[in-house]
Amino acid sequence: MHPVLFKVFGFPIHSWSVMLILGFLVAWWLAVKRCTRYGITADQLSSLGITMLLSGIVGARVFWVAQEWKSYSGNWLEMLNVTQGGMTSFGGLFFGIAALIIWCKMARIPSLAALDLIAAPALVAIAIGRVGCFLNGCCYGGPCDLPWAVTVHDESGRTYLGHPAQLYDSAMNLAAALALFWYESRARSASTYRTGTLFGFGLIAYGAARFIYEFFRIGSSSEPVRPGFPLTDAQIVAALMAAVGAIVVWRAARTPALARKPS
Repeated sequence: MHPVLFKVFGFPIHSWSVMLILGFLVAWWLAVKRCTRYGITADQLSSLGITMLLSGIVGARVFWVAQEWKSYSGNWLEMLNVTQGGMTSFGGLFFGIAALIIWCKMARIPSLAALDLIAAPALVAIAIGRVGCFLNGCCYGGPCDLPWAVTVHDESGRTYLGHPAQLYDSAMNLAAALALFWYESRARSASTYRTGTLFGFGLIAYGAARFIYEFFRIGSSSEPVRPGFPLTDAQIVAALMAAVGAIVVWRAARTPALARKPS
């Protein structure tokens, strides 16, 4: 684990924060390269990106505090302290999407087109963010004796060799992003692209990756919904997200394909 990458004048620079910012910058760059295809300018995308980033951070923290309420009840200052991590990707995703829809409505831009634009870049950002989780030592995996096992320090103080579960999730999201980029290029070249398809496939991919990730992850945030029940609350939400994504893809398939636009 390397929760602190380095210090600047004695101030710690946390690996999780660095990877969060890096993920946002890479996602923004990937979106800028393709934004004109979706009728969005680079300036508009910058405004949208900042709005989503701030909303996502708030949402990720709100969901985390709600999930770990017993640990934060009455301690308002600690609720605001995000330097040590303590966020959920679900909260960031939900608040980010809500912010996008509101922003698009105000800017009079079709929200589905904007969601298609950021679908693959968002998966890349999530993949980079999980590397931050790995470096920070949070969201860790359960014990294993595989050749690639890593040293895990869990929240109870126990140390063991375990799955690098964060990197599993990172790899799955990165693979999904590459698949979306490939599909986007192929569909646009063949003039078979339909608005909403990329967003729908993105929800399916993220939901599937998170569902699988939970089988390797352990800790207080990955416990079964109830004793004896095989799934965690995160897996239930992930399955619902994938189902919503499937509905979005199905509805998109019933709309006319868009003519190819220049990059």
